[in-house]
Parts: sequence; structure tokens; C-alpha cells
Amino acid sequence: MIFPKWIWSDKCLTFNTKLCIYQTLVLSVLLYAADTWTLLPADVRTLDAFHQKCLRQLLGIRWCDRVRNDEVLQLCSPVDASRYFGHVARLYDVTPANMALQLHINISLNRPPDCTWHRPPGRPRNKLLDQLRNYSACPIGDLWRRAVDRGHGGAKM
Repeated sequence: MIFPKWIWSDKCLTFNTKLCIYQTLVLSVLLYAADTWTLLPADVRTLDAFHQKCLRQLLGIRWCDRVRNDEVLQLCSPVDASRYFGHVARLYDVTPANMALQLHINISLNRPPDCTWHRPPGRPRNKLLDQLRNYSACPIGDLWRRAVDRGHGGAKM
């Protein structure tokens, strides 16, 4: 199957639809069996350049617009982070991913898990909750309650 290039410039398709097409058709073929590759730094740079080129085509950013790579990634990534957060928040309470996320939220709200717990030394890493905190206007506790209340049946407002 030959992939038509006009899809990226089609005005009828939304950005989210184009991003889904890119992730399912382009990235899946590009990264097929990538776990068996031995990547050199030059290979990583080439893959990153291709990824950036595709995202810029999706967003309609030209080379003369002078948009930084991290800004392009920020325009594309918040959708995935919030979807993942809601999915993990709605998992059963005994699921390890849900327990870890609840623990991280409690720690970020200054509620330690027990009296013997201490924060590990060193600089805190940038986690999923940090990204959500930066990109969302709502506090993390409100996002958690909305995601759990919404359930798996869809959004309720």
C-alpha cells in the first residue's frame, strides 16, 4: 500500500486524526522490530529528525517559521499524557499502576504514605504528573476525581 502524501495537507482531517494516522501507519512500520536494532547515536539522530519532520508536516510548520523541536513535541504530547492518566486512574485499586499513581499524587499533595517514609535524595525526576501539572489548568486532585467519576463509559460533564 502506498501512503498518499495529500493526507497531511487535507483541511477536512483534524490534527488528532492526522496524528493517529501517523502513529498507526507510519511509526508502526518505521519502528517494526526496533527492539532488535543496535542503535548508534547517528541512527538516533536520523530517527529523531524524521519524527520531527513528520510532526512539522502534520502541524503545518514550515522551516522558515523557526519553531524549536521541544515546542513541536509539546504541541503533540499533552493529548497522550492526559489519556494515559485517565486510563490509569480508572484501573482497579489493586492494580500496581493505579497504586503507584495514587501514591505519587498523595506525595505531591504532601500526604506521605506512612510515618517512616522519606523522600529519596537527589533532584526529582520529571514525571507524568509534572507534565499534567504544567499543561492543565486543574489541580491534580481534581483531574483524578474527574477521571475516576467519568468511568469507562465516556465523558460526563
